[in-house]
This record gives sequence, C-alpha cells and structure tokens, in this order.
Amino acid sequence: MARLSEEEKRELLSVGPSLSADLEKIKKRARSPFHKSDGTVDYVALTSFLNQINVLLGHPRKAFRPILGDKFLL
Repeated sequence: MARLSEEEKRELLSVGPSLSADLEKIKKRARSPFHKSDGTVDYVALTSFLNQINVLLGHPRKAFRPILGDKFLL
C-alpha cells in the first residue's frame, strides 16, 4: 500500500473538520421510512414492507404456529 506524502497528509487534515460537519448535517437530515416523526417505529409501514418483499421474493405466507411448552432453553 502506498504511503501518503506530507502534502497529502496536510490536505486530508485540513478537509477533516468540514467533512465531519457535512456528515453530521447528513445524519441529522436522514430519516428512516419505518420511523414516525416522534422517533417511534411505524409497525404498520414495516409490516407492509416486509409483506411486499415476501410477495416479491415469491415466498408463500406461513400460517402462525403457536409455541407450546413450559420449559425453554436459550
């Protein structure tokens, strides 16, 4: 792997703070499509998305099978 010259090192160090500030701005503006405006998870949107992906992949929907028993090991 090639080493950086002193000039390249100085250039990277000079760009660092502005790059960090730009990344912070991007992070603050980023929004997950599965979160509501108050920050909680939108389970309806998440479930709808997962069902659509399941249809797209062609997997049949499985019936719910209750878990039976009283002794469970982790």
